[in-house]
Amino acid sequence: MRTSLVARLWPIICCSVAFSFAAIAQAQEAVRLLDGKLKISLPSGFASDNDRATKQAIAGFKAKKGDAWGAVSRGTHGVKPEDLPEWMTKKVADYTKGLSWLPKLTWLKKEIVTIDGRPWADLRFIAPKEKAKGPRDGLMYTRVLATSYDGQLLELMLSSNTDPDPSTKDKIDQIIASVKLEE
Repeated sequence: MRTSLVARLWPIICCSVAFSFAAIAQAQEAVRLLDGKLKISLPSGFASDNDRATKQAIAGFKAKKGDAWGAVSRGTHGVKPEDLPEWMTKKVADYTKGLSWLPKLTWLKKEIVTIDGRPWADLRFIAPKEKAKGPRDGLMYTRVLATSYDGQLLELMLSSNTDPDPSTKDKIDQIIASVKLEE
């Protein structure tokens, strides 16, 4: 009795597919903070970095290769949701002044967005290269996502200070997009 090629290869195909899904699942590191209410997924290439944790920074992250890092900070001063626009304006001014040594600092985004019904300040800036080929072609790509949580500022900041690799910037964007905060 002849069996079809697909029938003979079926166990190999199933194992291969299962292995691929397992590899994808392992590529993400799930980070849970604030008693599991804040969830962040770190893509492959990023890992938790406990050396960055401080009194205010409740978690830290770093690129396994390249120059990128980040932290989740919990504020010590009260910030209500209605205070976010003022906080954002001050943060933009602080970064702009503090990084005035850069030939050109370009703000890609600085606005209040709503994620799962909660207001967040979403900030993005870069120091573009001369003759940049696109808005993210440069160094010091930084993302800040901040909200009010239990009356305190909750801020996630990620930066690739000297890493020109676009995939590093993509991974930073993936981390920001993965943020989930429950009440």
